[in-house]
Amino acid sequence: MESDRFGPYRIEALIGRGGMGEVHRAYDTEHRRTVALKLLSTTTAGDDDFRERFRREAHAVARLNEPHVIPIHRYGEIDGRLFLDMRLVSGIDLGDLLHTQGALPPARAVAVVGQVARALDAAHAEGLVHRDVKPSNILVTGEPGDEFVYLVDFGIAWSASDAQSRQLTQTGSAVGSFDYMAPERFMERPIDGRTDVYSLACVLFECLVGRRPFTGNDLATMMYAHLNTAPPPVSALRGGLPGGLDEVVARGLAKDPAQRWPTAGAMAAAARAALSSGGVTPQLETATAPGPPPPTPQAVGMSGPGWGPTSTQAPGWAPAPSPTGAVTGPSPTRRRRWVPWAAGAGAAAAVAAVVAVVATSGGSGGDPSPTSTAAPTTSAAEAELRGLLPAAIADCASGDPSTLGETARLDCGPSPTQPGPSAVQVSRFEDSGAADSAFLRMVDEQDLAPLSTSQTCPGSQGYYYWRDDQRQVAGRVACYANPRGDAVLFWTQDDDQVLVVASVDAGTGGRGLADLTTWWSGDGARFGG
Repeated sequence: MESDRFGPYRIEALIGRGGMGEVHRAYDTEHRRTVALKLLSTTTAGDDDFRERFRREAHAVARLNEPHVIPIHRYGEIDGRLFLDMRLVSGIDLGDLLHTQGALPPARAVAVVGQVARALDAAHAEGLVHRDVKPSNILVTGEPGDEFVYLVDFGIAWSASDAQSRQLTQTGSAVGSFDYMAPERFMERPIDGRTDVYSLACVLFECLVGRRPFTGNDLATMMYAHLNTAPPPVSALRGGLPGGLDEVVARGLAKDPAQRWPTAGAMAAAARAALSSGGVTPQLETATAPGPPPPTPQAVGMSGPGWGPTSTQAPGWAPAPSPTGAVTGPSPTRRRRWVPWAAGAGAAAAVAAVVAVVATSGGSGGDPSPTSTAAPTTSAAEAELRGLLPAAIADCASGDPSTLGETARLDCGPSPTQPGPSAVQVSRFEDSGAADSAFLRMVDEQDLAPLSTSQTCPGSQGYYYWRDDQRQVAGRVACYANPRGDAVLFWTQDDDQVLVVASVDAGTGGRGLADLTTWWSGDGARFGG
């Protein structure tokens, strides 16, 4: 860009450029957070059909309250240019992972696909079809055995029940990678969630054996294979795979949608069962069931629905790890460079793409853009964190950062604001995405469920997005009480890249969660007040 400013955003670095526009690492000066900012080509702003589809798809993605889908902060138009503001996430795409490592261990392959299945089932429950499920649209974070997976690029998703929405996508009707495209896509027949199941079965096939179900050098060859050729059994291509996986994959790749697994989750469950029956222990998936929608992101400078009604009560939450223990996770051991996470130039309809940023290992890769700065030392990071502490968190000792992306940790005593927590742990991360990943690992360790807007803590336990005074999504919050009676409330605050865990010791009963909720709802416990 000629200028380093775009509305309230300070452009820091170009991440990538494609046929539909460009993606930048940017700093949102209004909300004090680093984001992935997708700026669409200036030629799209004058296309009314394109603008309508852009608005529809931004809202479609916003309806998904699923941990394995990266949320959009806001979208709209500034100075005649359409944009999307999304969270940055560190990880590696599954395509690169398969390219560098080859086939995955069976348990790991099934766990990764299982998390993608949860994202798809959430989308399908909202009447949305992704249409471009493939390894390069799957982002893997964390380490083997403790991985968290995101399905990205919902930019070509469309509503299966909305004929007008489908009409708006005709220009980009061929969107999707041919290697993973269901037969009905080639035939221009009606599509639904089972279309995505087919694509996910292709991904499972590739994860298990290290190659795609069908190979070819041109569209005609690939089309014929998807329409007429049965793929080989996976157990015939890789020794040691349980035979039950052959049936799981074959059903997922059925030419007739009616013969496939009815849902992505059903296929994932069958794959786990096949592993168990074959003597392979399935890997624990860090995932939760689909939940209710988060608040609609703010639409800027264009017509369309805005924020819906909000509750004045604090969001709800549920079980998580011990508040005084470390948030477990591997220490960062790799140097990082920023790489684009976006649809390729050939994806003509990739409008509302959920853009993430992939952090890969160093090697010969370049360093971040010259506009980025080196991470502060531990002492500097801790001093900065102490400067952010709100009045309700005090008496803090230095902690030992040990979670992936964590730059500083403080272990604090009882809050000076009582009733309130008897202990608080505050962790700051290199970016809000790393803090969110740590939050979700905590959620998944306790199998917490997302809550609807009518459910709040302390009456309900689980997790949800919370909003700031401007009704912007500001982070996530969760709470629970364990069998001993310990009450725990933990939350992220995206602007300050923090994860906070507050607790009340056993013996306080139901008042523990009630007191924590009241304490957290007050201004004194929020950062940056």
